[in-house]
Amino acid sequence: MFVRKGSESYVARMVEAFVERENDVLSVKDGRKFEVHCNAGAAGELRVGTESLSVKIGQRVRRDGAEEIWHSVLVHCGEADDGSLTVRVMICHFDWDESRQIALIESKPNHDEATRTLTFDLEQKDV
Repeated sequence: MFVRKGSESYVARMVEAFVERENDVLSVKDGRKFEVHCNAGAAGELRVGTESLSVKIGQRVRRDGAEEIWHSVLVHCGEADDGSLTVRVMICHFDWDESRQIALIESKPNHDEATRTLTFDLEQKDV
């Protein structure tokens, strides 16, 4: 896991390690199913491999006369019973009764080469 907050003095050493790993970036040498890289500007960075993943992205809105953070984008990643991996992207609006899935991305790392290894379903569905 790589976490950086601001521009502290240890960054040069970590960047050197990151460049070292860049040479073999497409190879997976551990059990992670998903990987996330998040750059939050001055708040810091997060880079981690994991078995499952859930991310909420919120933004400031004005509702009922007050400002609040509304989580308008959700990303859920997980493994199905058949070993396929899914990434679901959903959008949310406070005027809607349900969230709406806008993308389903599926990979099948444990299936044979004849199977499509990465598929995209961009049909919008209420969830």
